[in-house]
Amino acid sequence: MKTLTIVLACAALIGWGNRSFATAVIFDTDVAIDDWSALLFLGKHPEVDLLAVLANGVGETRCPPAMKNIPALLDLTPQKDVAVACGDDYPLDGFFAFPEPWRQQADTLSGVALPPSQRPVSQQHAVELLHQTLSAARQRVVVVATGSLTNIAQWLEKYPADKPKVKRLVIMGGSFEAPGNIIVPGFTDGHPNTRAEWNIFVDALAAETVFASGLPIEVVGLDVTNQVKVTTEFAKDFKQNVSTPAAEFWDKVLDDNDWFIDSGEYYFWDVLAAIVAVEPSFCKGPMTPVAVRFSEVAQADLTEDSAALVWADKTIPTTTVTSQPRKHYDPATFGITEMAGDHPAVKVCTKTRANKAFKLFTKTLNRAD
Repeated sequence: MKTLTIVLACAALIGWGNRSFATAVIFDTDVAIDDWSALLFLGKHPEVDLLAVLANGVGETRCPPAMKNIPALLDLTPQKDVAVACGDDYPLDGFFAFPEPWRQQADTLSGVALPPSQRPVSQQHAVELLHQTLSAARQRVVVVATGSLTNIAQWLEKYPADKPKVKRLVIMGGSFEAPGNIIVPGFTDGHPNTRAEWNIFVDALAAETVFASGLPIEVVGLDVTNQVKVTTEFAKDFKQNVSTPAAEFWDKVLDDNDWFIDSGEYYFWDVLAAIVAVEPSFCKGPMTPVAVRFSEVAQADLTEDSAALVWADKTIPTTTVTSQPRKHYDPATFGITEMAGDHPAVKVCTKTRANKAFKLFTKTLNRAD
């Protein structure tokens, strides 16, 4: 009887009652449709201690709605005391941004309403919260970045001594052998860039800084996320297994985005990055330097019909956060990632276990808290 009591006590310690066995995670997100599911996965996973969730206004969402939506999503998980903060509204340089309809969808959670959360939101800049969270962490932290790399680049510049606190940096971004995803029918028809991926494209200079940093990086790019397409069959299977508030929310999102699934353009981009963060075996691929391309267009070379102006977001200020004149770049090459250069090698994921990834996601979101 005494032995059984000890076994049961140990089992209880491994559960939600004791997080010392969990992987410490900081999630840096642009709070778009695939980020919601990634956040729910991390929040529901029993081996994740979610320390903080960061956002900025560079990716698909904007800061004010992000600071409402992140806490509301966290309320669907058992995670407690998760710090939340936002960063800058614009990229380090350049004038590129996600299409406005996508940003509106991100800001509104695709119209799927959630109750307002009472969780507090930090008034600090995301970079400051990242620094403080890493400094206070009792173990090395896995950082998962599924939006622009603006926050990470700014943190590297301001707090380079923090780097040893990062156990792994898992990035959803980039494309190497696979075609890019900037051109989306009905939204960006005619765009000249056929090779870049959106998270890198919106702030390529930030991405270049991160890939040059020497951090232990794993890149979950389009080469591997193309293997996890969200299909009608998956949506039907998920619906049949719904048993938690988190799963109910996600099921409603899938219903509202059946057109996206039918288009064949929807993949588990950020979910796969979250899965790799928790279970590294879902990433197979080479170690290689990664370079990010960008080519400045001189002011004297700009004309009214220049692609750099045609594809620029006119709402972005003409000066950067450091009060420097914001530069224009060639949209045809901006943000292209290549396995090249002399930066420290990172791991580029090229293969995964797609069926097991979908099953793990479904199981995790439907896990009783």
